[in-house]
Amino acid sequence: MLDKLKILEVTQISAPASHAAFTDLCEDPFDISFASLFCTYREADTHVSPNGRIIVVRIDKKTLKPFNSWALKIPGTDLRDPKLSFDGKRLIITAYAKTVLEDSSLSRHMVSYSSDTGLSWNGPHYFGDDAWWIWNCDWFKTTAYGFAYNRKAQSISLYRGNPLNSMTCYQDNVFGLEKSDKGYPNESALLFDEQGNASVFLRRDADTYSAQFGYASPPYTNWDWYDLDIYIGGPAAVMLEDGNFVVAGRHVEWEDDIFSTRLWHFDVQSKKLTELITLPSGGDTSYPGLVLDNDILYVSYYSSHCDEEARVYLAKLSM
Repeated sequence: MLDKLKILEVTQISAPASHAAFTDLCEDPFDISFASLFCTYREADTHVSPNGRIIVVRIDKKTLKPFNSWALKIPGTDLRDPKLSFDGKRLIITAYAKTVLEDSSLSRHMVSYSSDTGLSWNGPHYFGDDAWWIWNCDWFKTTAYGFAYNRKAQSISLYRGNPLNSMTCYQDNVFGLEKSDKGYPNESALLFDEQGNASVFLRRDADTYSAQFGYASPPYTNWDWYDLDIYIGGPAAVMLEDGNFVVAGRHVEWEDDIFSTRLWHFDVQSKKLTELITLPSGGDTSYPGLVLDNDILYVSYYSSHCDEEARVYLAKLSM
């Protein structure tokens, strides 16, 4: 199936803005016809600026065009890297909120928004621990899990709970410099299968810069880790019917300083990645979201390959 993967269409879905980036994508859980998607991304002046706000768009699968949009913002706060999850009743957006306080100190917390209709959003609600970034959440039954990272700690910790209430550290120092002799683990794509087994693809930005694959069964206290030998920035993943994965993220050709957004196939038996396809991309790019709909794969991502301006795109691929 994957040897026939091809791009059917790529379209820009972000409105005009100085910098539109850091996407995520999910099925529209409120659409009983399964004809639409939700995409979220950050809109701001630059890649790192204090005025980031969250944009949410509802997209028609057939036309790839947004037909509803919302902007979520907190005055004086940079909202970064929104992520989507669904608890069975509510669509939830989590993001990292960075606020400069009156004494010039920096407040860094997780924040969540929710919708039970897809038509309006509740929030913000703050949760988590200061300066621990829970990159994304995935649900098993009624509990959300997510790996949080902290640059100073050079490690990731597993949090669990509910982002609309509280998430607390369940297992600290799961992977990192002190425990695993591999530095600065950070962004992650965490997924559960129907039995509750957890898989994670983990970015690193130190020493060899090689991404990692982790696996654990409940209760997630013992993790097996495998070095993937390549760098993946902003990893995202979707599980295939055979238990393998399609993985997406930023690929870097270090010698030539070339950046692109790429898809790989990950074989769970061999623990090996195989390149599938590179999306039209370049410069400031990556942070994809993935939705698999039968033999169609939708990929949201951002790139600055057209006019050196970061814009959000939606790709439709045939499997």
